[in-house]
Amino acid sequence: MRLFFLLSLMLGVISCSTRGKLEYITAEGERKTACETEYTWEPPVDKYAVEYILSYCAKKAVQRGNKVVDESLVNLDLTIPLTPNGKPWTFDYAKGLHKINALSDKEYGYIIGYIDLGLNEE
Repeated sequence: MRLFFLLSLMLGVISCSTRGKLEYITAEGERKTACETEYTWEPPVDKYAVEYILSYCAKKAVQRGNKVVDESLVNLDLTIPLTPNGKPWTFDYAKGLHKINALSDKEYGYIIGYIDLGLNEE
């Protein structure tokens, strides 16, 4: 019974993951994949973290002269709100604001992607 519970729990965690990857075509016509990412803790937020990372990568791919397969990623506004305390974003600070509904799922997901890319340190 214990084994069944553990397997069920693992399956639940695996099935709750949000994944994505960027597909693009080089100037030479070669199809490539980049920026594979996955989040597994809060699906309504995870999808936005994945979206942020893929959009960021898509914009970089276009700057390098590539064509992105999902062009909608190139047009997303990746603006991150300023922190209310004036300091760089941290996971804990964003999580706290999200818990009190001071950040939407989208804002929180974008901030998670932003932090994971190391952009809060620039």
